[in-house]
Amino acid sequence: MKTDPDYLKQCRSIAVMGGTFDPIHLGHLSAAEAVRRKYEPQRVLFIPSGKPPHKNGAAISDGEHRYKMALLATAEHPHFDVSRVELDKPELSYTVETLRTLRELLPEGADIFLIIGADAAEEILTWKKPDEIAAQCKLVAVTRPGVDAASIENHIAKPKRRFRKNFEILNVPRMEISATEIRRRVSSGEPARFMLPEKVFEYIKQNGLYGFGFDFEKAKMELESRLSEKRFKHTLGVVEESEKLAVRYGADVKKARVAALLHDCAKEFSNDKKRALCALWGIELDEVLEAHIVLTHSLLGAESARRDYGIEDEEILRAIRFHTAGSEEMGLLDKIIMLADYIEPYRSDYPGLAKMREVAYRDINEALRLGISDVIKFLEQNGRAVHPRGRAALKKLEEGNI
Repeated sequence: MKTDPDYLKQCRSIAVMGGTFDPIHLGHLSAAEAVRRKYEPQRVLFIPSGKPPHKNGAAISDGEHRYKMALLATAEHPHFDVSRVELDKPELSYTVETLRTLRELLPEGADIFLIIGADAAEEILTWKKPDEIAAQCKLVAVTRPGVDAASIENHIAKPKRRFRKNFEILNVPRMEISATEIRRRVSSGEPARFMLPEKVFEYIKQNGLYGFGFDFEKAKMELESRLSEKRFKHTLGVVEESEKLAVRYGADVKKARVAALLHDCAKEFSNDKKRALCALWGIELDEVLEAHIVLTHSLLGAESARRDYGIEDEEILRAIRFHTAGSEEMGLLDKIIMLADYIEPYRSDYPGLAKMREVAYRDINEALRLGISDVIKFLEQNGRAVHPRGRAALKKLEEGNI
């Protein structure tokens, strides 16, 4: 795949931001936008590095991943573009050579603004042919998070004296973000999505970059930190019961554990947050859900499991999605999670619980029929809404067709 230079042929000015972009994040975009607003280039060109000499053999992600993430991050900004000029080179990438290539593509006399980090400005003196670099462009040193003014002044003093009018410093909005920290967070299961454009986070998740994947123990710790003590205890009870039911009925125990752990992950969101998330995540509300937004927690839980915990297995997502009301086309895992939710060992006693527990390991369909029937009866007696899916599931169970 080769670089398409056509869009550069008419550019009278560009700003260039190079880097590994492993991954590209909001700090990069913020700095690029600050440079665009200050110097008004026609385009800001992000150039993912190919084989950067300064990395000294340090592992970086495949260039195609970094390029695609940069595209996703910048595609909706009308002034931002991404270039493959370094990725398509088999040899090491040097900034001076990249600038020469750009000069050949741009019209004569075009302005180039090269964006560098102010805290790394002194390093440019060690780059290949630094004086030629400065002669081909204006160096714009942007401040970075966590570096104080005195330290920045030390870093820029030598290049500022050497390059004079071709060197400027630009203070940009302070954002405590770094690619290193993002990679660390992703690999350790800590929150990182709000440091990145949403589409980049989704790409990392879908491609398993930086060790992204579901870690049961880390997810359990995260849930313990934000759920109430009562809700978390219930969650552990559902996990325990689901494992036993999965063994009894020959279901996938690992899937049962994951679905059980996450089944109530959206339960304690406020009603306003539930309504807002339904709108943001495209969850359609029928009349019952519109009037009783609390009932959406299972639908939101499935979407949160996908978005926040990286769960892509549709069987797990279905079990979470339908664990509250059920559905007329329930599979085995759906039944296990719904029944475990009813009978988990920490449940306070309620009418019908003992009977359900007695039947659960003998006839899962009969146990569910008892459970759904009791829930519908309770809701009706208390003037509360019953979702049509619950009635449909009960009918199928009574007919023996589920």
